[in-house]
Amino acid sequence: MRIAFVSGQSQWWRKKRLAAKYLKMRLEGLIYPDVYCLPLMLCERFDFLLEGEKVPLGKYDLILAELPGSESQLLYLKSLVVDGNVPVAVIPGPPAILSRELTDAKLRMVKCILGGARHVWAYSPELKTFCDGMIGRERAVVIPWPYDLAGTQKLVASTRRESGRHKILVQAPMSFHDIVQNHPFVLKSVLLDVWRELPGAVREKISFHTFTYNSTDAEKYKSSEFAKGLPFVREGKLGYRAFLRFLAGCDGVINLTAGSILGRITFLAAALRRPGIFSDNSGLNVRLYPGATVAMFDTVRLRDLVGAMLRELANGETDQRLMPSAAAAAEVGDFAANQARLQEILAGPQI
Repeated sequence: MRIAFVSGQSQWWRKKRLAAKYLKMRLEGLIYPDVYCLPLMLCERFDFLLEGEKVPLGKYDLILAELPGSESQLLYLKSLVVDGNVPVAVIPGPPAILSRELTDAKLRMVKCILGGARHVWAYSPELKTFCDGMIGRERAVVIPWPYDLAGTQKLVASTRRESGRHKILVQAPMSFHDIVQNHPFVLKSVLLDVWRELPGAVREKISFHTFTYNSTDAEKYKSSEFAKGLPFVREGKLGYRAFLRFLAGCDGVINLTAGSILGRITFLAAALRRPGIFSDNSGLNVRLYPGATVAMFDTVRLRDLVGAMLRELANGETDQRLMPSAAAAAEVGDFAANQARLQEILAGPQI
């Protein structure tokens, strides 16, 4: 198929930089589980469209686009949908991100886009419900995501964990504000108490590692003295391959998120067989880690799971509640099956 993806960029050089990034990944054989790799489940290469770019008649068989937040981006996407020369598949993001910037004019455009696009693709049943409810009729279809278990494991096949040390990934990313905030100090309260109960010899071998969401979170991480009393390391930005190697070197993952999320970190942790604790706000999280999901503010259960993770490190063992379901990871990460399913959805009847 001849496919284009609306880049959301209004500057030519930014679009070219985005295209170069994904071309490099494709040439390296990488399939990153994000929205821009969806076209690679349908074709070998695709183009990026600049915001406002004219689309010659007959050049593409399908245009993919996220549901953007800015007025100019919505106007462009609406024009593509209304024009109707090329089928458009809209892939909305988390409802909280879309709804925070809505105005009456934007709402009208969103309803027009969702109601008029050839396809509305949702990454979860919850997002499908949101989209269908926004326009008052069933339109969205839940699609498979470009998860690739074998490909993920292949990238870290030679990674070895540091002997005698225990790295725990805590919040990827950590956020102190806005709609993505994951209330770091709630988790810190639990970590501190469990930490104090550990033998000194065990504490010497453990370090906590985190990534901040943006510069505001980096400043709040420092000014709030979040790391005080715990051996935290704030990591710098990593590319996909480097992050996978980092994750493979961790002895555990604690990742609590807010809102309607996809669960990419959860899948990567499961693919690499890392013990983990995850928030229960994603169906994928619950499916992959059925014994180790927790509500954001359920501090009693959180304390139990964190305690199980850290105390077992002293014994060189792992509480089996924290291990991922191998069967679920294999099913979610069956790239060939995901690819076939998306192609089936695309070829099927339109709602």
